Amino acid sequence: MARLYVLKSMIISYLKYRRKAQGKYHLHSPLVFDLYEKVLEKSYGIPRCARNDSVFYEELDKNLKVFVNDNPLIFKDNDTVMIVKDIHRNKQNEADWERLKDDGKVRLSIDCWRFGMIFVMNRIKKEHYILKV
Repeated sequence: MARLYVLKSMIISYLKYRRKAQGKYHLHSPLVFDLYEKVLEKSYGIPRCARNDSVFYEELDKNLKVFVNDNPLIFKDNDTVMIVKDIHRNKQNEADWERLKDDGKVRLSIDCWRFGMIFVMNRIKKEHYILKV
């Protein structure tokens, strides 16, 4: 019975995510559009048969570091960028994600269902994106 409740909860959570999620052509932020193309699409380009979680997250981390280093006018030395795994795995993870993205230091948060990205920087206004990837 508990497994059924968890499954039902995850399905409802996923449907809410899909209803709110945007594709790259609906993004109004040039930074997030660029990140979508250079980090997310590149990371998801790994063939599914060769992709497992560790390979995927290593590639995502590598692509994110390259993106940050290639944009020195946007990202400064004291900025922090984090990848948070399994943000929708259960209610506790979702609550932790909400608390993290609502933190006053976080300026940009991106929900990609399997994971989220948090950007702590003080030069941009606070924004949250839910992206289809």
